[in-house]
Amino acid sequence: MHVRPASPADAEAVLSVHRAAIAERGPRAYDDAVVDTWHAGRSVDDYEFDGEDTFLVAETDHGTVVGFGTALPERRDHLVADVDGEVTALYVDPDRAGEGVGTALLDALHERLREAGTTAAACWASANAAGFYEHRGYERVTTHRHEFADGVEGDVVEMRTSL
Repeated sequence: MHVRPASPADAEAVLSVHRAAIAERGPRAYDDAVVDTWHAGRSVDDYEFDGEDTFLVAETDHGTVVGFGTALPERRDHLVADVDGEVTALYVDPDRAGEGVGTALLDALHERLREAGTTAAACWASANAAGFYEHRGYERVTTHRHEFADGVEGDVVEMRTSL
């Protein structure tokens, strides 16, 4: 497995990983209404491959995308933590969970953030992913009530780490 920059050609594979991760892992922390809303309406148009975010994919030696992550080297207003960067997404194919895919992506995102001059990063982790981040040096900052869509709400955990 290796990590590389994502491209528009990865859109279908990224969407597949995103959907599978939500469907498999989401119910571990959220009720059906949240999972359905979080999952609903996803399309390849959701992904901006040439935006300001760093967008990376993890793929097998055979070219199968098994995870993706994005990060932004700036602090956005929704964050409480005193940071200058953000991991904005990290999803792994649930069939590959526990194989180091998420860690490899997170390490690569952190490296990109450091290269951009970022010294501390935060994320809004889904309730089912907070432990993953804690095991990689993140600390809990606070819990936010997040509206997934159409009045359907669930808790997300703001976390931070020094880079």
